[in-house]
Amino acid sequence: MSHVQMLPLKALQPSPLNARRIDKKIAIDELAASIQAHGLLQGLSVVDVGSGKYQVSAGGRRLAALKLLLKRKAITSDFEIPCQIVPADLAEEASLAENVQRVAMHPLDEVEAFGRLASEGQTEDAIAARFGASVRHVRQRLALAALSPTLKDALRKGELGLDAARAFCLVAEHERQDAVFAIMTKPVSNAYAVRSYLTQGAVRVTDRLAKFVGVEAYEAAGGIVRRDLFDDSLVFLDSPDLLNELATGKLEELRAPLLAKGWGWVSFNLGNGRADGGSMYRIRPEWHQPTEEQKAAAQVIRDRASQIEQALVSDPTDEALIAELESLRVKAHEMADALSFFDAEKKALAGCVISIDFEGHPDTVVGIVAKGDQKKIARIDARRDAEKAKAEAERRREKERLEAEAIPAPDPVAYTPSPDGVTVLVIDPAAGTARIAGQSRSETSPSADAVTSGAEGSEDIIPTTLEERPPWEEDEPAPVNTSGFTQKTLNELTSARTRAIRAHLCEAPDVALALSVYTLGCHFMALTGPVGMSVHAFVCHSYLDGEPLASKRDNLKALDLYEENWFHWCLAQGPEALLQTQAILIASTLDLSHSGNTPICRRKQEVADTLATRLQVDMTKWWAPTSDFFMGLTKAQIADAIMESPAVLELPTAKDREAFAATLASKRKNELAQMAALTLDGTGWLPSVIQTDSLIDMVEREDAPAFHITEEGLAALAEAEAVEPDLQSVGIAAE
Repeated sequence: MSHVQMLPLKALQPSPLNARRIDKKIAIDELAASIQAHGLLQGLSVVDVGSGKYQVSAGGRRLAALKLLLKRKAITSDFEIPCQIVPADLAEEASLAENVQRVAMHPLDEVEAFGRLASEGQTEDAIAARFGASVRHVRQRLALAALSPTLKDALRKGELGLDAARAFCLVAEHERQDAVFAIMTKPVSNAYAVRSYLTQGAVRVTDRLAKFVGVEAYEAAGGIVRRDLFDDSLVFLDSPDLLNELATGKLEELRAPLLAKGWGWVSFNLGNGRADGGSMYRIRPEWHQPTEEQKAAAQVIRDRASQIEQALVSDPTDEALIAELESLRVKAHEMADALSFFDAEKKALAGCVISIDFEGHPDTVVGIVAKGDQKKIARIDARRDAEKAKAEAERRREKERLEAEAIPAPDPVAYTPSPDGVTVLVIDPAAGTARIAGQSRSETSPSADAVTSGAEGSEDIIPTTLEERPPWEEDEPAPVNTSGFTQKTLNELTSARTRAIRAHLCEAPDVALALSVYTLGCHFMALTGPVGMSVHAFVCHSYLDGEPLASKRDNLKALDLYEENWFHWCLAQGPEALLQTQAILIASTLDLSHSGNTPICRRKQEVADTLATRLQVDMTKWWAPTSDFFMGLTKAQIADAIMESPAVLELPTAKDREAFAATLASKRKNELAQMAALTLDGTGWLPSVIQTDSLIDMVEREDAPAFHITEEGLAALAEAEAVEPDLQSVGIAAE
């Protein structure tokens, strides 16, 4: 049997026979504080090693806490400690038994003990000092002690885990705690799920709005903040409405400067949606031409930035170079901003949307145009384009006038007409005038619109005038039959016909030659062409893929001729090769697609109709209706197309056709589109926009004509009709 005796602290030493090898010094401060406040509640087990010394085989942490108190001079080295002396051969076994047989206190026992001390009037600091614990530790225990009786009872029974119980400490209201616990599946152990239920509607402190407003400002405005005592990162703001109000008030400070810059409106976006509010239309800035000084400064920044980037390749961690590079980028951005500006008239119709990014910083998107103002912006753009075109035309005419004044004026030239003519046209290039010799005011002439006389019988020279707009832009132009198609549908149909006309045109050199002359004539007579002899022709790249014209154009590119070699190549070719090449090039410039009923669209439609008829373009070989095409039409347009199908036209009576039309009215649009695609497939049906008038079946005949007209026959016909024979018409009639 061992016996207990009081031994001084200076006689005690740590023992290698202590069964506890790990965490011997854990929580020594707390244990020392407890011993100082309550005394040593449990003695030590020691082994007598002689010379008045004893090794502690059980109670090593208590010995360390006592020596810590000795170091702090809370006790002396003669402080007597109750020790149980055990034989050396039983020392390790006694140490092991003491640690194994110990039963840890239930967490709730400690919690309730702390709660009783607090209820007796002890402060958190006093409790922490008595038990050598931190104030945070005491607060956590007191928070658990304040849980509802239902939760504490569940914690004792194992229906509530300790981590989940800690999560319930987010709220102090017992009713709310019990309500959440009641709806959760037992046992409740998921702390995250508990927090999710308790913080529904709350905003985490990491939210962008919370970062933007700041927790201090939110609390100062009376907002409720919930902090998790067991996890410092979990902080919740319970008043989202107040948070939005504070964020809006802070953004209001940014509204006035933007309105002062000329923007028409400013709105805020506090949600997670797009900053531009879903608008796809924005005005873009224009740019001032930089001065030579600004160009030089920008070049210096670029050169230095390039040097830094090269240096960072070898040492990417150089903070000084990284900071300098960032500063240069900011300067370059500021220089670019200084050169940009927005049109003031469009700016007054556009606005700004301010949102908050994920880091809590305000982000402003400028130039957004509301749907109701997009047409106004389009009208402004159209007016500005017209003003620019007019200014360019004025500049070009002024340049031509100055060039003409620099050339010595030649003498007026009188052009003598054919022997059977009676009119002499006198043109003065220097004065830019023309007159008809001997013509009086009362006389009429084909040139009356261009030449007028001053007084009756006089030959005063009146300068001719030129129309500033194309002849097809009349005051009341005749409408083109577009059958009410949408812009997308019109563009699809007219683009298909453009491809077809271009393919036919490259095989018709005579028509291409006529178009070439027409183009040159427009430039010459309208005086809007480029100065000199150059003719500008631009290849239309909209229809390159999959069209026969592409391979022909590729053959020309394969010649790999530069401008000088191309000039000599053209001179070396015969008329047939030149006409064929011209047809390919002219066809490549053709673009008759359009999407509306404006004057230029109407003119394009007329030109396309004429060329399609002249070239005998059969659009059924180039385009066929599909269900996708019909989905772009209205139900009425689809029904009209179906009624034009041969299957409907072959119905016995008009009454049957009317009955069939009545059934179409009850069908949905997608059903009508599929029916139209099936009914009209292979029938050759075409919308009126791309139909070709007077399309005939062109059949090449290998046989010789049945008869031919001899010279004697022509003479006989001329004598019989007593008129000059039209050889071309007669030849066609003979064929």
